[in-house]
Amino acid sequence: MSQKLELGKEYLPKDENSYTDKIIAGLRKHLEKSYSDGNFMRAFHPKIVGVVKAEFIVASDLPKELQVGIFQPGKTYQAWVRFSNAKRNPQSDKKKDLRGMAIKVMGVEGEKLLETEKEATTQDFLLITHPILQTDTVKSFQKGIASLVNGPFALLFYALNPKNWGTIRRSIQSLKKFSNLLETQYWSTTAYRFGAENRAVKYSTRAQIMNKTPYPVNPSDDFLRENMVKSLNEQEVLFDFMVQFQENAETMPIEDPTVEWSSPFVKLATIKILKQVFDAPKQRAFGQNLAYTPWHCIAPHRPIGGANRARKKAYEVLSAFRLGKNGLKSVEPTDWGIEN
Repeated sequence: MSQKLELGKEYLPKDENSYTDKIIAGLRKHLEKSYSDGNFMRAFHPKIVGVVKAEFIVASDLPKELQVGIFQPGKTYQAWVRFSNAKRNPQSDKKKDLRGMAIKVMGVEGEKLLETEKEATTQDFLLITHPILQTDTVKSFQKGIASLVNGPFALLFYALNPKNWGTIRRSIQSLKKFSNLLETQYWSTTAYRFGAENRAVKYSTRAQIMNKTPYPVNPSDDFLRENMVKSLNEQEVLFDFMVQFQENAETMPIEDPTVEWSSPFVKLATIKILKQVFDAPKQRAFGQNLAYTPWHCIAPHRPIGGANRARKKAYEVLSAFRLGKNGLKSVEPTDWGIEN
């Protein structure tokens, strides 16, 4: 008889930590090979389209049951938002890819969950342009990483195994072309606590103006940045920040991020990306050195599920490794100022 799942509850496999360690080792191997000449970039989302200033504005009429953590009626926070391409090795914007939207909300009070950054004042939200992940468990993700970093024969054997065909299919389906990353929707794909232990949500952001920019006839390799520069030179851009509640633990599982939840989205806040000039070398460098992790958070928004548990150690270790190789230290920003 199968175990009956409960709302908001995590179910931890016994061997998950060992697979997380293997993921870290594999990605370190990739970084050392890819950036042997220095200037180490992220293992994923290395190509930044733009890092921009924004306001995170909580709805003023938020119902009492939704007033959890940072979501207090009318509260406005400064934020840095990073848009990026996901491919491990930076490539042309013309290539199909997953794209990312990482939001760093600043001025957040309360003890944070990362042991090394308890006093930080940031809360991060990480989202991509696809509603689900490609792999269902940490173990299956580790197998995929191993196939990518261990040479062409490893990738061939991985692709020939029917057990991996679902992952390959989902990976292909997630890759798309975009004309403007300010005009689309993003999803967290993984689940998070929403205050009480039996309340879980996924996040999504949706541009209030969708798909307005036509795809260029002869785009450059960096046309997504060029279109973002043009858009924010002309006007501010608004996104709805929404949550999707887990209503059924069986059909909306926490431990399997390949399953898209079917519950409706509820708007909690507006992200206002300011009209601005952002495409300067200093700001690009600032964006490359920013560290994002879903574990930059307060307890009411605790990340849950296997993918997020693996992220805790992997992001922390790999970020420290990358910044250390570049002679830098991780420093969480407190406002829109950029350090030299």
